[in-house]
Amino acid sequence: MNLLAIAGLLLLLGAVASLVAPRNSTRMGFALASQVAATALVLSAALPVIAWGTAIEATYRWSYPIDALRTRLDPLGAFFLAWSLPMTLLGAVYAVGYLAPYLQKGRNAGAHFALLNMVSLSFIIVYTAENALIFLFGWEIAAVAAWLLVIWDYRNQKVRFAGFNYLVSTHVGMFVLVAAFMILHSQTASMDFSAFAPFLSRPGTLRNVVFVLLVTAFGFKSAFFPFHTWLPRAHAAAPAHVSALMSGVIHKAGLFALLRFTLMLGTPEPWMGWFLLAFSGLSALLGVLYTATQRDLKRLLGYSSTENVGIAGLGFGVGYLGLAWHRPGLALLGFTGGALHVLNHAFFKCLLFYAAGAVYRATHTVDLERLGGLARKMPRTAVAFLVGAVAISALPPLNGFVSEFLIYSGLLSGEAPSGDERILLVATAALLSFVGATSALSMVRAFGLAFLGTPRAPEVHPSGDAPPSMAWPMGLHLAGTVVLGLFPAAGLWLVSPVARLLVDAPSARGPAALLAPLRTGNALLLGAVALLLLTTLGARRAARRHVTWGCGYTAPTPRMQYTGTSFSAQFVQVFEAFVLELRREKLPEGNFPEAESHVHTHHADAVERRMFESLGNGEDLVRGVAHRIPEEPRFAFAAGLISLVVILALLASHAGGAP
Repeated sequence: MNLLAIAGLLLLLGAVASLVAPRNSTRMGFALASQVAATALVLSAALPVIAWGTAIEATYRWSYPIDALRTRLDPLGAFFLAWSLPMTLLGAVYAVGYLAPYLQKGRNAGAHFALLNMVSLSFIIVYTAENALIFLFGWEIAAVAAWLLVIWDYRNQKVRFAGFNYLVSTHVGMFVLVAAFMILHSQTASMDFSAFAPFLSRPGTLRNVVFVLLVTAFGFKSAFFPFHTWLPRAHAAAPAHVSALMSGVIHKAGLFALLRFTLMLGTPEPWMGWFLLAFSGLSALLGVLYTATQRDLKRLLGYSSTENVGIAGLGFGVGYLGLAWHRPGLALLGFTGGALHVLNHAFFKCLLFYAAGAVYRATHTVDLERLGGLARKMPRTAVAFLVGAVAISALPPLNGFVSEFLIYSGLLSGEAPSGDERILLVATAALLSFVGATSALSMVRAFGLAFLGTPRAPEVHPSGDAPPSMAWPMGLHLAGTVVLGLFPAAGLWLVSPVARLLVDAPSARGPAALLAPLRTGNALLLGAVALLLLTTLGARRAARRHVTWGCGYTAPTPRMQYTGTSFSAQFVQVFEAFVLELRREKLPEGNFPEAESHVHTHHADAVERRMFESLGNGEDLVRGVAHRIPEEPRFAFAAGLISLVVILALLASHAGGAP
């Protein structure tokens, strides 16, 4: 544990040094050096815990009201630390290239890189804390640091609004979490997690209330539906590396906290598992529907995060049901699949956001209706986005397929105690298959519109592929995405101690046995793909070029290509009840129209729109009530006196009931 304390101290010193250093190069150097050292120390502490499954603990004396800082690194915290800090380091490396145009104009990078250090520090605190106050301290560091990172381009009003939206949403979630901790403290007279466990392991109404509050708070943190509205705006506004870290790393803390408190629940009740399945299934479904309709590439990837945390939540829901039904094999499949999907999503989502950032750096836009033909000018970025798109669509042989395969195996295992429950699990598997198919549709749409065809807007001219500082993080995430798909045992080595911590199943058939046949399937699939590529390349050398079939014109133009709206138009019509389409158009008039016509469509977030409408209606209601209040001193005095009497009466009744 001393290694983690030293790592945290190095991150703090690196943050301070990056703030006071005189030049940007020195500021970035201090931050990166401290992150490299801290990452090495954290891995030195975390990997042995994962390998041996033993926890390490430490206690540091502190002043009242905390008295002592108790920290504990078990396989769950070690699993999250093992990839969170390395990925944050890669995000900082990516930032060097991505922010270069801003730095050339004189922007100070010190605060930005210091905040990246604070994000890494928050991971060490949250993933090792054994006290609710310390946990909230790390939770708040991550929230505030992420907000300040989002508003890097703070001169833009839309960026400021997106940052404010995120700040409010994350603190609403924190207030819910504080409410849960207050209930736990009222029942245990302690803020230590060790004191929470005995209370949470006893069934009761208050335990159920705490569970719902915790899931709600962690849903805000991880952007589950309907608490996701901050996410697409924040991702669209933030720099690409911040979007990647928020989606792939920072907000995985919500899923970590869900598993942390699962360890305290003992044996959950069946309704908890069904609640998680419904909550997660709704997130996966609505997230992927919005993903398939967005024209902003970063908003599209943001909505897909809601989809993928929902998929991980489905795995955890299966794990809960396995524990409730005393089916250790089912619980093992669910928790292993869910935790592995958390890891896999971190790899391919960071890869996709980094590719989107490279597109923005080269073209200064991420509007799919203006992009096209980028594969010719940006081949490395095109390959990176394609690999990430295949992985996020859960297609073999990449890592997204592996984790979803385990979740499918749990849903279709037939271990439910009754026929009705088996039907519900099969229906959930059908929902997951629909989510996967729609995700593939959205990724085909995104890749095809951005990288294939010809540029749709003549003013968009790519300046070239990503520079090395941006290409290396993309390459490493691409390698991780491929390796975790081709060699599932690597991911299982990291995840298995977490699953065994949650499930005592020494005799259950492990996920490794289910994944063993995938090695042969992956080899055959790779051979088929290689043969197809060789055949295609050979055919290209022998093919003759010719004009496109006439059909009334001699050559295609960019306006004749599919747009994002037309690509998904039929799909949107089927689900128009869930997807809100806003349309702005100017149609041609007369037989020979002279004015230019146009049609612009945008798919807004129905939840966010309804929320703002409710706030507006509430403001009108308050204004109307205020106008009816007499503006007289006597009325104000009477209202104040009545309020004071009511407060004193409540205090007196409380004092009278006290022992």
